[in-house]
Amino acid sequence: MSNRYRDSMDRLHFTQEQKQEMVDRLLERGGSSRKGLNLRRAAVAVAAAAVLTVGAGAAVVLTPAGEVFASVLGGAPAQTEILDWMGVPVGASDTHNGVTITADAIIGDAYSYAVVYSIAREDGQPLAEDLEPLGNGVLPLTFDRADTSVGVTGGSHGSAYFYDADPSEPSIQYVEKMTSDVPLEPGTATASFRNLYRMGKDFQDKIPVAEGKWKIRFQFSFPDSSVRLPGGQTFQLNGMEAVLDGVTISPLSIQVDYTVKEELVWDNQSQENGRESEHDREQSYRFFESLPLSLNMADGSTVDLSSLGGSIDPETGRTVCRKGGVFEEILDLSTVESVTVAGITLPVTP
Repeated sequence: MSNRYRDSMDRLHFTQEQKQEMVDRLLERGGSSRKGLNLRRAAVAVAAAAVLTVGAGAAVVLTPAGEVFASVLGGAPAQTEILDWMGVPVGASDTHNGVTITADAIIGDAYSYAVVYSIAREDGQPLAEDLEPLGNGVLPLTFDRADTSVGVTGGSHGSAYFYDADPSEPSIQYVEKMTSDVPLEPGTATASFRNLYRMGKDFQDKIPVAEGKWKIRFQFSFPDSSVRLPGGQTFQLNGMEAVLDGVTISPLSIQVDYTVKEELVWDNQSQENGRESEHDREQSYRFFESLPLSLNMADGSTVDLSSLGGSIDPETGRTVCRKGGVFEEILDLSTVESVTVAGITLPVTP
């Protein structure tokens, strides 16, 4: 396989041991100018989407996107305003064996999206007794299979985990945060889930929580507030010449595209435990992981994003790389002064 994907869990604040456990067992997953967006028009559209009409005149009021995403992308008033502007309530669901999974809301931009699902029993009882979160708030749960197809023809990378947004309520939440190699397009998303398990204390055993298959379809569409920063600059990366093809940033995520003028050659020799060989790890670091990336904030602080995930795609005589992902919290772009990639600083003008 020539194209490889690098996921990062650093922004979830896991310990090293927790990162490895979650990556190995819980997070099993498998890339212009700013589009004009009238804030008033977007607010009206979101408000209209918050009422789902069903049947003969009946209506279901959906939870605002800002409330849905508060636990995973920030709940400060300024953040809630942006989340309500960018996010779209969904409300589509499927029930099997007395358990309902509901797509609560979606938020996205040119390359990334996040979806929050709620999982609850129809009888109102807790999904599982004595379900305690890990130190970072993540619940030790896993699906046999979990996949949200959004019609992307290229690859994607990201993370997914369970959490409890409101311990006083019997439902729990599952969030997917994904970044694509290619621009996202509006369409229909199809989410499929199979069999929910609770992980044992040693993360080896799986205890059944809910058995069944769930499939949810919903509209994959949202306001895009991405800003495209110009590329074309050359830089050195570990003695190799590279070109910054461009940077795309929004309040939700960032995507950096660059090309190294040297072809990476994998040895494709996996170790017995299924991990990369030392050669491939070294090449991943040389071409991708060592690329410095940071946000320079208006208050003078710096946010290091060098550990974000992405993809590495060797081609004849060159290697095309993409580094990016969803931010830990939603950002007001007016607070971001610039982006620095490998010593190249690009001003951000929302």
